[in-house]
Amino acid sequence: MAIRTILAPVSGTAIDKRVMATAFKLAKSFNAHLEALFVAAEPQDAIPIVGEGMSGLIIEEMIQAATTETEKREASGKASFAAAVKEAGIEESNTPSADAKPTCAWRKDSGREDETVARRGRLFDLVVIGRDPKEASASLTFDAALMETGRPILVAPEVTPATIGEKVMIAWNGGIEAARAVTSAMPMLRNAKEVTIVSVGEVPYGRACAKALAEQFSWHGVDAAVVESTETGQVANTLISEAEKCGADTIVLGAYSHSRFKEMILGGVTQDMLAKCALPLWIMH
Repeated sequence: MAIRTILAPVSGTAIDKRVMATAFKLAKSFNAHLEALFVAAEPQDAIPIVGEGMSGLIIEEMIQAATTETEKREASGKASFAAAVKEAGIEESNTPSADAKPTCAWRKDSGREDETVARRGRLFDLVVIGRDPKEASASLTFDAALMETGRPILVAPEVTPATIGEKVMIAWNGGIEAARAVTSAMPMLRNAKEVTIVSVGEVPYGRACAKALAEQFSWHGVDAAVVESTETGQVANTLISEAEKCGADTIVLGAYSHSRFKEMILGGVTQDMLAKCALPLWIMH
């Protein structure tokens, strides 16, 4: 399936700039329609569950403060969107263009950000999102995009690279999550100038090796190099090192092949890659 629609949530934080820069670059690459989605929190959600001691005046002040904060974040998000539109030179439109050129639109919804992004994201081919572990709300939305949309997500790095999807590295372990990620990324892989498949350590029994995947790629017109690393250190460090060696500008990765809860507590490849990797990550659970 082609990538024709891209969703990019904005929240009025510094993360928006990197998300917009990455999303617009992809929209131009795929000639896709980009929707920047801002979710305005319901003011009443800002009121904590308390006893009967809270006065009406305090409740009113809390609602007003929440409304003001939402308006401030919306203005910031719109500014990031407008700046990206101007820089990219993409036409704003709510309907498909006749010549399949890239377009974009701003959308505002109300509700919980994570729930809204999950619901809206299921309608799109790709979700571009930023992540800051220091902000709980951003992490909740990130988790919803990854775990609840059924769509691939591309994690926008702190610094947007000059190219995305020209030199792609695939982190391959033969697992279901990796297979899903590869399938979802096929539109990008077909257009890539270079594709490298990297496996670290022994592929578990019963799973296809990297060379077998490369053979299948030939049916799609994708010529892929294969690197089978025997490094015994942390997998994420090896993957990042191999990405540097092959000059990758994007990494395709299956997310949370182990329990997500287990990885959050004990660590794992997905968590390590999200924390350490400076490249865009095309990932799918």
